Amino acid sequence: MITNKILKRIRAGEKALGLAMTQPSEELVELAGRMGLDFVNFDGQHSPQDPQVIENMCRVADGFGVTPGMRIPDGEESTILSYLDRGIRQITVPNLQTKEQAEDIVRYSYFGPKGVRSSTSLRMAFLSGPGGRAELFQSINDNLIVCAQIESVEAIENLDDILTVDGLDYFGGGPEDMAISMGMVGQHTHPKVAAVYEEAEAKIRAAGKFWFGDHTESVNVFGVIMGAASEMLEQHGRKSKLAF
Repeated sequence: MITNKILKRIRAGEKALGLAMTQPSEELVELAGRMGLDFVNFDGQHSPQDPQVIENMCRVADGFGVTPGMRIPDGEESTILSYLDRGIRQITVPNLQTKEQAEDIVRYSYFGPKGVRSSTSLRMAFLSGPGGRAELFQSINDNLIVCAQIESVEAIENLDDILTVDGLDYFGGGPEDMAISMGMVGQHTHPKVAAVYEEAEAKIRAAGKFWFGDHTESVNVFGVIMGAASEMLEQHGRKSKLAF
């Protein structure tokens, strides 16, 4: 049976909880499942991920009842298909800028009639039940979350048009890239950047769509380890050499 625990939590009016990982770890995916978390998320934009490794992560995630998600490198058809075919059930596409790009993302992500996603990998075929391919494809469509990042001035200028695209219901931000786009390099905490996102989030919610962070919360594994190690160093009179 295909499920998406993030959607299950959202529909129950609860937050989905998970782990965000820079590098995939079978051990951490298992830990998430055994602890009762809802999802794991991998970063494939700034940390290159081999599709075969991701497939192994998805296999472990399925075995321990957590939903695998990933920020993929880009919105190209081949990229979207590759990671969805591996078993990813929630994708985040970085740097969405136009309505046309949004329409393409939806087309490439979903099986027909909603989209034109190609049929299909063995990983997906293994999930087939007595209803055959039609039932399988509908189930996959029903349990997929597609999220796009709004992280440039161009995206903000086109947001009203982007929000008219059916099938793209979840959005996220990218304050550092937004600041760069605004000519404010390194100033991602500036009030002007925050104001841009406040307005964008309001528009998104008014359109009946969602800011993904409203419904999910995750532990950044790298950040937690770095923080704990820094604290340990300080307890012994030493300081981290990493200026991060």
